[in-house]
Amino acid sequence: YHNMPAAAVLTSGTAAIHLALIILGVKQGDEVLCSSFTFSGTCNPVMYQQATPVFIDSDRETWNMDPGLLERAIEERIKLGKKPKAMIVVHLYGMPAQMKAIMSIAKKYEIPVIEDAAEALGTTIDGQYAGTFGDFGIFSFNGNKIITTSG
Repeated sequence: YHNMPAAAVLTSGTAAIHLALIILGVKQGDEVLCSSFTFSGTCNPVMYQQATPVFIDSDRETWNMDPGLLERAIEERIKLGKKPKAMIVVHLYGMPAQMKAIMSIAKKYEIPVIEDAAEALGTTIDGQYAGTFGDFGIFSFNGNKIITTSG
């Protein structure tokens, strides 16, 4: 049962990201790579863990995390002796991030991926749903999302 997919229902996408960081063992002094163009609920949980968010700028095509800048940041952090503990990738406004490239980079550097797919429910990338590429997929049904439960 170790590799079986599992789901947990929480009060918000922010709480889900926070739980993912706890499960990954993110703690004070760790660094977490985050998309720069997102709602604060994506990166606030990093601060709840007393870790440091390292913001990665967006690419022009998707407005989401730029894979080239992501890899450059990872290499820079490793040179400084600060290998990132995790990365949080956002699929913004239903537009998916470049997950194939991002997952390739994550695998290369062995960095777990949390996908914030709160605004991408039903979005696919070559037939695979956003939120199913990373180690954790976060969805939200808040009142401003695609399908809501009214918070």
